[in-house]
Amino acid sequence: MNINSAIIGMGVGQKHFEALENYRGSKVKIICEKDKKKLKKLKKKYPNKLITSDENKIFSDKKINLVSIASYDNFHYSQILKSINTNKNIIVEKPMCLNFKQLQKIYFSLKKNKKIKITSNLVLRTNSLFLNFKKKINRKKIFYIEADYIWGRIHKLFGWRSKISGYSITLGAAIHMIDLVMWILKLRPLSVQAFGNNIGTKKTIFKKKSMTVYIFKFPMNILVKVSANAASTHDHFHELKIFQKNLTLVNSNLGSYSYSNKKMKIKFEKINSTYPDRKNRKKLIHNFIDTLINKKTKPIISLKEQIDLMTVCFAADKALKLKQKVNIKYLD
Repeated sequence: MNINSAIIGMGVGQKHFEALENYRGSKVKIICEKDKKKLKKLKKKYPNKLITSDENKIFSDKKINLVSIASYDNFHYSQILKSINTNKNIIVEKPMCLNFKQLQKIYFSLKKNKKIKITSNLVLRTNSLFLNFKKKINRKKIFYIEADYIWGRIHKLFGWRSKISGYSITLGAAIHMIDLVMWILKLRPLSVQAFGNNIGTKKTIFKKKSMTVYIFKFPMNILVKVSANAASTHDHFHELKIFQKNLTLVNSNLGSYSYSNKKMKIKFEKINSTYPDRKNRKKLIHNFIDTLINKKTKPIISLKEQIDLMTVCFAADKALKLKQKVNIKYLD
């Protein structure tokens, strides 16, 4: 199978381009960008590609069999549906969509057209440190996890994110840590409570919550705290602490390390890692191409995992809005 792809949005879409172009013969044929200044630069940079501001040129081209969606969040839903309706596989930046009704439509459309595959660019699954943590843990002994998404780039809130009515820090930031926890535990949370404030952005154009905390209850009575801190004066960081009987795993600014308890003695051990491990982020897109070429290849993230993750995020936002615990109902 020859992969002829198109990219919508060349902000983070540039990273998609680098992962797609020439991997196993894959070629990017069309680049769609709405920004006029970027368009001029792209035409000079990629003279052999079709550079356009009209996304419909992608969907009307029968040779395109993969669409990489890296546009603003409010366009993801319609572009996913257009891709499904024109029989094109999909890579989409998170979030897949902005509300539960949109998610239902996407899910049932994909169930009707099972030939179409989709992946969400949840790159923490390819991080070597977190893969290491996943191998070390015994989920039957875990009793508590803390997973904190520290944004560290507050200026990003004041562009298109401040203008989209459906945007939330849950969908834009916490989603990564929620996915990381669900992936590590191989479990889906049962319920969620949420709390938030906008103290750090109160006098800005960003009027939504910029600091949120979520408490999830998982099967086996595992408790998980996830936070999304978009107002921080801090480096961009994914802080993770996993507590299980006789073992604690930590990724913090001080480094990555473990505490183990043997015969009532605490052993501290530093874990060597290449965090943030940016080089491995291409692996998710590469794996997706592999699944298109060879049906026996196992995807890093399945369709069901993507749908479940979005369901959890919408439940978290509902809990934040209602200021009460929400039991999570999945699309099974």
